[in-house]
Amino acid sequence: MRTRLGRWVWPGSGRPRATTEPRGAADRPRPGSDPEQGRLVSTREATGPGRRAGRPGGVRVLEGVPEVGRRGFLQAAAVQGASLPVACVLLGRDASAAAVADAGPAAAAARRKGALRLPPGEAPAATIVRDFADPYLELLRLLREAAEIEHSLLVQYLYGAFSLKPAYEAVAGRGDPNARDLLGVAIQEMQHLRAVNRLLVALGAAPHLDRQDFPYEPDIYPFALNLEPLGRASLAKYVYTEAPGDALHFRAARTEDDLLFLQDLHEELGDGVRPNHVGSLYGTVIEVLAELGRSPAAPPLPDLERWTGELERIKGEGEVDHFRLFRDLFTGRHEGFGAVPRVWRLDADDPAYPAYRLPVNPTAYVGHPRQIEDPAALTLAWLGNLHYWAALAMLDYGYRDGRDAGAAAAQACMLGPLWSLGRHLPRLGAGMPFDPLGVGYAPGRTGRDSLRFVVRLLREADRLARSVEADLPPDYPLEADAELVAELEGEIAATTYASSTN
Repeated sequence: MRTRLGRWVWPGSGRPRATTEPRGAADRPRPGSDPEQGRLVSTREATGPGRRAGRPGGVRVLEGVPEVGRRGFLQAAAVQGASLPVACVLLGRDASAAAVADAGPAAAAARRKGALRLPPGEAPAATIVRDFADPYLELLRLLREAAEIEHSLLVQYLYGAFSLKPAYEAVAGRGDPNARDLLGVAIQEMQHLRAVNRLLVALGAAPHLDRQDFPYEPDIYPFALNLEPLGRASLAKYVYTEAPGDALHFRAARTEDDLLFLQDLHEELGDGVRPNHVGSLYGTVIEVLAELGRSPAAPPLPDLERWTGELERIKGEGEVDHFRLFRDLFTGRHEGFGAVPRVWRLDADDPAYPAYRLPVNPTAYVGHPRQIEDPAALTLAWLGNLHYWAALAMLDYGYRDGRDAGAAAAQACMLGPLWSLGRHLPRLGAGMPFDPLGVGYAPGRTGRDSLRFVVRLLREADRLARSVEADLPPDYPLEADAELVAELEGEIAATTYASSTN
């Protein structure tokens, strides 16, 4: 197994020893280094059973570095042999000596002993590694990564919401954007995805709706993201993902309930350094956006003040509203659980347990090891995929050309057929796979060509749905695809005429 893990690694920890050196050199002591000391490396990547190689160019973090200021950070990186893509690392704000002291007695004691690994919840902040010196290039890279993460969170929250039994509909929600239920948060993630893509387009870049297949291991997180039924393990990840940077430190606890929550959370997540949160990524995006605004070589830019406010809103929505929801769900205190005590401690086979037993990371691609086995469920899952792909292609068209027709058609597709199938599949023991489309979501040479691709997708979906009409859920809108095809053909005709008259 070859590893390049962006974390401090300690001998005897039972984990692979991380290194940026060639294979076979991991156990050779570095000249002048103490083999019993942890070493800092710049990226997190691993190959081996159950884990795929990290994706080059993704957001990476430097971990285990106390916030002791810019010079101290660079000295620590140099001493530990960190390999940086360029000679600049986005440090955020420099921390003062007071901030170091504020880390608490546990952190201070650890540092006095020369240790950089702190108790769970007390780990120092991670630093996102910078790839490009040019702030414009770096901003586009970060925004594309943010779009992938928002997309991944969106479908995870949908999968979790769809996995809930009818008795817990108040937890699942009905699909209006809010931070009180899962579907509401999923819709807000869709809005975040829209905002990130519109900023990309405003900066002169293409929208980005692709995402990695599951399990997805973005280097900003210490765990893989999966499509999985709702439970304590998945909710612990969502709490961590949405949390503000300091909310999960034990020193932030104000009550006994806070301490019990943190203990339970870190027990569920497991021991180890916690690299980052999605809010940290947006904080970095905001800093690089401001840097771009100060650059004399910047290209024509949109209203940066407006976009900074929008990014701050997204960051705050996650760190306050979404964090609060997932904390309530994790602790079982959400009002949608009613009077069921310790709901997540129930056996998964207990009728009162909130979620169905569903597969993790299912797929409707035939021949895949995780292929959905039941033939009827497999057909409905493929039908769901067709609508998921059509919706994403229509979103790309709308973002790219600024046309409302694309967004409206995508919404009709998502809240109609896809919604119906997503809520029905768990009753068959399956889940909506949200499989990625190999050709991407802008397959045409022009926007009109991509719309023609969507029309073909929807026609195929319509034929498939009518062939299995007896197996469709009662609320499936059978005429929706034909209606969408008619609307899109009208849009194609309108854009063709506009193009011919220019």
